[in-house]
Amino acid sequence: MRQFIILFGIVLTGLTAQAQTEFSYYHKKNCSDNDGVFMKYDSQSKSAIMAKGKVSEFHLVAYNGQDYRVSVCNEENLGGEVQFKIYEKQKVLIKPKAEEVPFVQETTYDEGSTDDYSEDDYSEDDYEDYSEDIYSEDLYSEESATSIGSNRPQFKLVKELLYDNSQDTYSRYIEFTAEGSMSLIVEVTVPGEESKMKLKVRETGCVGVLVEHIKSQKTGF
Repeated sequence: MRQFIILFGIVLTGLTAQAQTEFSYYHKKNCSDNDGVFMKYDSQSKSAIMAKGKVSEFHLVAYNGQDYRVSVCNEENLGGEVQFKIYEKQKVLIKPKAEEVPFVQETTYDEGSTDDYSEDDYSEDDYEDYSEDIYSEDLYSEESATSIGSNRPQFKLVKELLYDNSQDTYSRYIEFTAEGSMSLIVEVTVPGEESKMKLKVRETGCVGVLVEHIKSQKTGF
C-alpha cells in the first residue's frame, strides 16, 4: 500500500509539472493564428491563469524602429469577449522648478583717496572666529533640506490609454509601430462576475498574450 501511495504521488507530480509546462506556453501555441506579416517571437509574451471578473496587467517595452503585434487568446470557458487595453506610462510635471532670482549686492564707496583703506583699519580683532563648531551638523535641519528639495521640478506617473479592443469589436490583436521607445502596460479583463459559491464550478482558465516584433520597413522613396 505504501508503495502504491508513493507511485501515485510520483505520477501526480509528473502530471502537475506537465500541466504547468503547457500553461507556460499557452500563448505560443494558441495565440499565433494571425494571417498578417510574419513577425519574430518576443520574449515579453505572457500567460496567466485568470478567473471570471478578474483584471490583470503586465509591463511591456516597445523599442524605437520596431513594428509590434499584440495578440490575446483564452480558453473557451472564459468567454469569447476578453477585453484588453494598452496604456503608455508617462511623466507629468506637477510642480515646476521655482525661478531663481539673481542676487545683486549693492556696494557704496567713497571716491576719496586710497588712504581710507589702509591695512591698519583691519586688525585681527575685527575678524570673527569661524570655527568648525559654528558649522555643526545640527544647523542643517531636515526643514532646510526640504526647502532645498522643494525647488526641484516634481513629476507623477500617469497611464494614457492608447488602445481598447472593446471599441474595436473585441479584436484579438493590434499592430502598431513604436516611434521612440515606449513603456507600455497591457491590461486584460475577463468578462463575468466572480463566483461567491464555496463549491465553485470551474471558472478559471488560461489567458495568453503573444507579443511579436519585426524591424519597421522604410516608407516612401
